[in-house]
Amino acid sequence: MIGRDPTIPIDSLQHTVSDRHLSSIKMRRVSLSQITTLGWPFERDVAFYPGAGVRAIGLSVQKLDAVGVDRARALLDASGLTVSCLTSSGWFPLDDDAGIETALARTRRHLAAAATLGAESLFILPGHAPSLSWEEQAERARPILRALVPEAASAGVRLAIEPVSQLRVDLGFLHTFHDALDFADEFDSPWLGVVLEVNNAWIEPGLYRNIAERLRRIAIVQVNDFKVGTLAASDRVVMGDGDIPLRRICRALEAAGYAGWWDIELLGPRIEAEGYESVVPRALAAFEALWT
Repeated sequence: MIGRDPTIPIDSLQHTVSDRHLSSIKMRRVSLSQITTLGWPFERDVAFYPGAGVRAIGLSVQKLDAVGVDRARALLDASGLTVSCLTSSGWFPLDDDAGIETALARTRRHLAAAATLGAESLFILPGHAPSLSWEEQAERARPILRALVPEAASAGVRLAIEPVSQLRVDLGFLHTFHDALDFADEFDSPWLGVVLEVNNAWIEPGLYRNIAERLRRIAIVQVNDFKVGTLAASDRVVMGDGDIPLRRICRALEAAGYAGWWDIELLGPRIEAEGYESVVPRALAAFEALWT
C-alpha cells in the first residue's frame, strides 16, 4: 500500500511528533544526527541525548547496523527519542554491477529499518565512479533510483538524495544542491527529495531561488556551520562559530513554508576537540538562537 504524501503539511504527517518533541514555540522539528557524536556507540548516544535536551535523533546507518534494528527500537522506545531520518545509504559503485546489487540489498534493508523505526527519510548517495564522466555516472544511477522509488513509496519513507563535497568523489557524483534538485526532478515522484546541507549549499548561485521555487523537493535540512579558511571537507563548527549566513538561509526556508526536520549534523576535528558533552547542548542552543 502506498504511504503518505511526503510533501503534505506537518499536521497531516503519518509520523507525527508530540509537542514535547518540538523544539520551539514555532513548532520547528529539530533532531541531532548521530554523526555529531561519531565516536560514541548507539547505546551511549540514546542514553546521553535526552538529558542534553535532544528530543529527536537522526540515525547513522553504520551505528544502526552495528546494534541491529530490534535492539535499536527497544533503546529508542526507552529513551523517548523520535527518529527523523537515517543517514546515509547507497554508496553504489557505478562501475561495478555486482557491487551495485550488494549496495541495493543494503539500501533495501535500510529502507525497511527506516519504516520500522518511524523515520521520515532515508538519505541516499546515488553512486560514484570517478573514472566515468558525470553524464555516464548519472545514466547508471537513474535505473537504481527508478527501482527504489516505488519501494520507498510503499514503505512510506522518502528517499533524500545527499549531495557531497567535491572532495568526496568517493561518495557520490552529485556535489551541489542545484544539481541534486535537477536530478530528482527527472523522477515524477514526491518520494524522491533532496537533502539541503547548508555546509555545501550556502555558496551556490540560485540558492534562495531554489528554496522558494523548489521547496517541495527539500526532504530535510542539515544544519551546521563552516569557518572560512577551512581546507577539509568534513571540518564543521557549531552554528554561530562560522561564517555561513544561517539566519538568512533558515528564515528563507521558513518563509517559503518549510515544515520538515532540521537535522543538526556536526563533525570534524574541532567537534572532537571540544567534546560531545559540550557540543550537543551548545548546538541545540545555537540553533534556537538563529530565530532570535
